[in-house]
Amino acid sequence: KVLERRRVRIGGQYERRRRPSLDDLCDLAPTLGLCIRSEMVGDEAAKRVVSMQVTWFAAVFYLVYSKDKAFSLKQVKDAVHTNLKDSQLKTKTIVFIRHGESSWNEMFNRGFGPGFVLRVVRGLILEFHRMTLGDSVFIDSPLGVRGEKEALDICRYLRSQCAQETTKTLSPQSALAKSLSLAQELYRGDGTDTRIVTSNLRRSMNTVAIGLQDRILRTDEKIEILSCLQEISRNVDTISLSSARGVQSNMGGSKSSIDAEKIFDPSMNKGNKSPSIRGSERIKDFVHWIFNQDEGKIIVSGHSLYFRWFFRMHLPHGLQHIAKNKKIANGGIVAFDLVQDSKGSVQILPSSITSVYLGFAK
Repeated sequence: KVLERRRVRIGGQYERRRRPSLDDLCDLAPTLGLCIRSEMVGDEAAKRVVSMQVTWFAAVFYLVYSKDKAFSLKQVKDAVHTNLKDSQLKTKTIVFIRHGESSWNEMFNRGFGPGFVLRVVRGLILEFHRMTLGDSVFIDSPLGVRGEKEALDICRYLRSQCAQETTKTLSPQSALAKSLSLAQELYRGDGTDTRIVTSNLRRSMNTVAIGLQDRILRTDEKIEILSCLQEISRNVDTISLSSARGVQSNMGGSKSSIDAEKIFDPSMNKGNKSPSIRGSERIKDFVHWIFNQDEGKIIVSGHSLYFRWFFRMHLPHGLQHIAKNKKIANGGIVAFDLVQDSKGSVQILPSSITSVYLGFAK
């Protein structure tokens, strides 16, 4: 926007440029702290590097000025006030699927022993290479090798559970029967009363695309991208490389070359979260969206901190529950019923929380 407002003196008059050139960006780069050599201009790889450097600047700006986690439960209405006997009570079944381990998780979440430095150095070297391709392993961090395996394990588990017939010998109210039934429904996708949604971050998008691949191939369902599901954190890995109403040009990992537009529907992707918007506001937007849909079941691929805050905000504040304190495991699946009374108060029914696969991390 700064570049678009720049004026150039031509014939004694000022004229507004319609579109900034790469030369303009190179002129502005030192102001942004970017390192761009003039001899790089015109080279396609250099243009991609320039683009990624600007993206890095935006990500660091977000890191410094973000208000994403600047909220507390004191600002949230206690779900205990929800009228569960309301004659107009609405009920939705929500299925949370946490993404597999990302490249960022691989570097920073495996401890800080001797291997930590090696992982970070390797990540930085890979980052410099990926920048020439207009990609990143830090920003919008994709699934790592272990993460892709965890996503594939979801698919294998659901496939194995679909072959089970033990529900006939189990009490319908038992936790095992409910878990098995949910797993079979996830795999089959028989009905039309379901929506599949994901955040606009690649690790979440790839996890659900891999984990539910059998179902998607059979039903030809589209996975809808909701930007309000973007992870709650100021870290650069929570910044999406997609544009508003768009998908990433490179999905990363083994999915790097797929045609994402055939799998995902980006019409509800509003682009990156704003530094001034708090994560609690995105959760409220998502809940509002849920209860404006006709479908009774929503499958959600997303992130650990977002999911944990969702449980904290919609379980009664005084209730002690593992969902409030522990993250869903990488590649884990947890389902529950979400209700809304006629006054708009929303609650997760604690007794409905069911571990479908892996559950909560220890």
